[in-house]
Amino acid sequence: MVSSGEGTVEFASERIFGNISSRDASVAVSGSNSQIPTCPKCSDKTQTVWRAGKYKSMFGDIVQRWLCRQCCTRFSDPVTVAAAKEKLQQEYTFEANTLKCGETISDSCQISAWKAKNLEPTKTYTEKVGDISKIINHLGWMKNQGYKPSTIERRRRILLGLQKLDADLSDPESVKAVIANQDHWKSSQKQVVVFAYDLYAKQYGYTWKRPWYEAVRELPFIPQEREIDDLIAGVPKEVGLLLLIGKETGARAGEIYELLWTDIDFEARTLSIRAEKGSNPRRFMMSKKLQNMLECYPKTTERIFNHYKNLSNLRRTFEKHRRKLAFNLCNPRLTQIKIHTLRHWKGTSEYEKTKDILHVMQTLGHKNIKNTLLYTQLITVGEDKGYICKIAKTPADAAVLIEDGFEEHTSFDNGQTKLFRKRKT
Repeated sequence: MVSSGEGTVEFASERIFGNISSRDASVAVSGSNSQIPTCPKCSDKTQTVWRAGKYKSMFGDIVQRWLCRQCCTRFSDPVTVAAAKEKLQQEYTFEANTLKCGETISDSCQISAWKAKNLEPTKTYTEKVGDISKIINHLGWMKNQGYKPSTIERRRRILLGLQKLDADLSDPESVKAVIANQDHWKSSQKQVVVFAYDLYAKQYGYTWKRPWYEAVRELPFIPQEREIDDLIAGVPKEVGLLLLIGKETGARAGEIYELLWTDIDFEARTLSIRAEKGSNPRRFMMSKKLQNMLECYPKTTERIFNHYKNLSNLRRTFEKHRRKLAFNLCNPRLTQIKIHTLRHWKGTSEYEKTKDILHVMQTLGHKNIKNTLLYTQLITVGEDKGYICKIAKTPADAAVLIEDGFEEHTSFDNGQTKLFRKRKT
């Protein structure tokens, strides 16, 4: 605190306004200009120093600023800053205030906003740091056990999400209470979280009785074919290629994303799917449209979809353009179409065409027919839109119709004329 002709003014410490040397702090000017300091940079005479306004510091102190007309330096009065520092050192004991991470605050340095928020030591921060280290160790353990990167990333998000909800991962009862209090979660989501924490608890030897949440299986959304075609035409080229492959093969998004150029046989017009999640590998005939897109696509690396770092980035790009298309086409149904929706559409359309559940099971790569039986419930009853019929009199006409998706229905004139049909969309 310093007294002057203008009244009493309090100043903040140097840890806010910069370091002031001891030489500057000892400057004293006599006479009528005793309240005017000397410039700390050029040490010019007081006649060239002007007042440059006042401002309020973070402690509520009013600070006088000065401007040197010789070197254009703006500064605070070093005498008053030194006095304010001494005042604050008497009021506060900085060594007694330690951060949650154990670091000691020094009065000779500035403190960041992060440190200011952590002045009071608490046990919560220490516990969360310990939980994070355990989560990292758990993810490394999962990698050593052979879990796939996509599974590890999903478990990481789940465990960190529990921590953000103030769940103590070392206390199973705390985790149970947090999961039970999430009323906006579906039972299937709670079940996935329980399975993720169950593996975490087994690794660290926590004893708990796993809560029971029964996932209610819902019928998936099945779009119209024209809606899928609208999406393929409206998204970026690489995303459209992935959607087209999904439409023709019914493969999972991860299976399509991991495709290699060696999986494509352009001469035989076949595409091979390397299965994931315990499914069977499959091979499909490509349409002329898909073949043309693949032939025009740049072949710079072994993988086809190399533009995106991972499948999550590609999925986010798809969702962004899907929202735009739904708005531009005034069709909110497009927002319900996910990449995996194409798999449901393929299984449903194949069963609708063939009524052969084993054919659908082979197309989707299922090992258990129970998973395939879902698609027998997705056929729309009572809304048969009929067929488009075409006549082929020559083998060339028949080949064109087959490429367009028509299937042979019957023949007459001793087999010289054939009738093809395709269901209306």
